[in-house]
Amino acid sequence: MISTLPGVRKLMKWMGPLRLMLVFGTLALVVLRPAPGTKPAYAGWEMFPTLIFPALVPLFFMVLLLDAIMGAVQLASHPEQRRRYQTVIGVNLGTALLLVLWWWAYFGAIIG
Repeated sequence: MISTLPGVRKLMKWMGPLRLMLVFGTLALVVLRPAPGTKPAYAGWEMFPTLIFPALVPLFFMVLLLDAIMGAVQLASHPEQRRRYQTVIGVNLGTALLLVLWWWAYFGAIIG
């Protein structure tokens, strides 16, 4: 499947393993968000979606923004790889935006 999509292979190579883990971890947080208004559980497996995952969201958000900044630094240092680093910056900022928009309702229910 991947061998038939050269654009996906190129994107995966441009992103590198650490950035791919960051993006896939962020997508996992998006998929595993609990419903807004869910009461936190303090024991058992229910802790993960109600306590652990919400605590990881700001961390992933900040790391995505930091990686976008580092992509901009690399872009300035290596102008011959402009397309690569513009793609990295775009993927990081798009993923960060998705994360914030998806979790906004959950954190709004906690705060409000």
